Amino acid sequence: MQSPLDHNRRRFLTRAAVAASVVPLSTLALQLPSRRATAADRPEAEDGHAHDYVRNAADSDHALFEAGSNCGNCAFWSGSVTDDHGGCFHPDFMTVLVAEEGWCSVYARGG
Repeated sequence: MQSPLDHNRRRFLTRAAVAASVVPLSTLALQLPSRRATAADRPEAEDGHAHDYVRNAADSDHALFEAGSNCGNCAFWSGSVTDDHGGCFHPDFMTVLVAEEGWCSVYARGG
């Protein structure tokens, strides 16, 4: 037979474990909508931002450039945010929007 003390201790530990897991999850859930809302507020990348970036792939004279390659079909492309600009998963471009028709030297065929 269980003593009332054991029952209370188990109930306390169960509730404490649930409460401890809810705090980080609720913090994460509250941050996600704000990240989505600010995606369109990021500035557009300028020519030369990083990795020889150009807004129009046709303007590139880089040795690695191949016709038909652009941000819109790159593996780092995260999708359109505005009509002609979108996000890039590459660390050097995560704070800016890149032109879908743009290109940089870290282009990786994929998207």
